[in-house]
Amino acid sequence: MRELVGKLPRVIGVSLICVVLMGVYGYVLTINDIIPLAGKKAPSFVIVLLAQVYLAKNWVGSNRGASVHFLKLFLYQYIFVLITALVGAFSLYYFYESATGLEVLQDYIRLSVHELGQYKDVIIKQEGKEYYFQLMQGIQGINAFSIARDEFSQKLFLAFLPNLLISLYYKQ
Repeated sequence: MRELVGKLPRVIGVSLICVVLMGVYGYVLTINDIIPLAGKKAPSFVIVLLAQVYLAKNWVGSNRGASVHFLKLFLYQYIFVLITALVGAFSLYYFYESATGLEVLQDYIRLSVHELGQYKDVIIKQEGKEYYFQLMQGIQGINAFSIARDEFSQKLFLAFLPNLLISLYYKQ
């Protein structure tokens, strides 16, 4: 367990770098008139995945000849994912509470409501009025907290399988 505590500064540093890279990615999308909320978050998961590989490889590289237990490596990476998810969620929350973030969020909601309205008849025909109104309420209910919550939960859930595979690959 001391090994994990000794590696926390590196984990925190890599987490902060990942969040900054995700922020830069979001900024690049925004200045190109692409709203990052519109299903463009996949590269942020790639950033986390590459960081997980880096951390696992770094741990094993510094312990050549010694045994690194699978569970230690798994926990080490999950601590990284947890820290990254927390920092990312807080960052998104505070961004979408700011004036600039609220403007981006309102644009996203406006565009999503417009797009949903274009398919209203098809949705009602296939799924019913109730489903359409639930979708509309869901879109209009998007706020800084819901975005932060989704960021946190998605990072944790989507990191599980890669974490497992990376830990199995790099264990000695």
